[in-house]
Amino acid sequence: MLQTNDNLSRELNELFLMLSKSLDITKTQYDNLTRSYSAVGKYLEEDPELSSYHPVITPQGSLRLGTIIQPINEEDDLDVDLVYRLIEKGPTWTQFDLKTRVGNRLKSHSLYKEMLDKEGRRCWTLLYRQNSDNNKERYHMDILPCVAESTYLERFHILNASGFDAQAIDDISIRITDNKCDNYKTSICIREWMKSNPDGYAMWFASRCNITSQNNRALLENVIPVRKYVENKTILQRIVQILKRHRDVMFNGDKEKPISIIITTLAAKAYKGEDNLFIGLNNVIDGMESQIHKNQDGTYVIENPVNSEENFADKWTSHPNRRDNFFRWLGKLKSDKGAFLNCKGSVLRNVFASSFGKKVTNLIFEKRALEHKAEASNSKLKVSSTGIIGAIGTTLNAKNTFFGEK
Repeated sequence: MLQTNDNLSRELNELFLMLSKSLDITKTQYDNLTRSYSAVGKYLEEDPELSSYHPVITPQGSLRLGTIIQPINEEDDLDVDLVYRLIEKGPTWTQFDLKTRVGNRLKSHSLYKEMLDKEGRRCWTLLYRQNSDNNKERYHMDILPCVAESTYLERFHILNASGFDAQAIDDISIRITDNKCDNYKTSICIREWMKSNPDGYAMWFASRCNITSQNNRALLENVIPVRKYVENKTILQRIVQILKRHRDVMFNGDKEKPISIIITTLAAKAYKGEDNLFIGLNNVIDGMESQIHKNQDGTYVIENPVNSEENFADKWTSHPNRRDNFFRWLGKLKSDKGAFLNCKGSVLRNVFASSFGKKVTNLIFEKRALEHKAEASNSKLKVSSTGIIGAIGTTLNAKNTFFGEK
């Protein structure tokens, strides 16, 4: 457990809170995303061939969990994951049949046809780059066709009303299309299809966001479903955002980087309900590795908390570079954690820049220095002996060294 003095903890907490807020997508971006996925959802839901199966499209992944962040490179797209869910299906339909029908529906729309990327393993992808000259308003949407059993809606509403229940969460699992499955073109029984549970995962994550509270109702409303832009996020959501940014800066486009679902799952399992962002972040960094287990044959296991059949680290055996990159990243996280605690002034600023990017670091440190300057001019700031900000304010006021030594 991290031990630090109050002034240091308070100031680092403020810096990391400012960092995480700078990673949020804007309300304009959010509105564009929700408007776009609502439009494509409406079009898919009105498909006469599928409408009798009560189709609905909902977000999953980081947009659903409230952990989406700005891409590290401004020319990159935001990645939005969507689930296109049917209740039951045609009696003779295989995964291939369902996915083909969804693809054909998208191809029948003049706009979506032009946006459609080549078919993916599980998803259809729409590349949105129209209607904006701003790189930060570019995004793509991965649409995952899937099927739920006839009792899904009833079970979902029961769970949504009562809160996360580990024993019952499998009741709202879905079956997805995956063209790498041996039975992709042959099985008409959905229980033989690959299982997933995005709703259950969102409920579990919400329960982890506030494990010290008996009332998870507000948290559930934040993730099931996405309806409004939320600025005030929980400590765990902020921790995941910061970890993902650190990963993105370290690997900068490397496709073998640690995947977000592993980072999110390990962070949520390691989180103990801390109400200070910096302390929580440090404790999560210290605790993530203990959430990884090894089988007797040496296989690493990071179990999906709502689907015991799924191991998020299953590709580490066939792609050892992914395993090595994860532990290399975790090692750098631990090293940087020590630097955050022991460095001050311009050295701390440099550590932030190497960990999270120079541009965002300059923004938050200059903003924090301005806040200290305003407080000092109003005689509300007592100079601290922590020296954490130190020289960052010298460019703003050469006579003051904010949070400098006495």
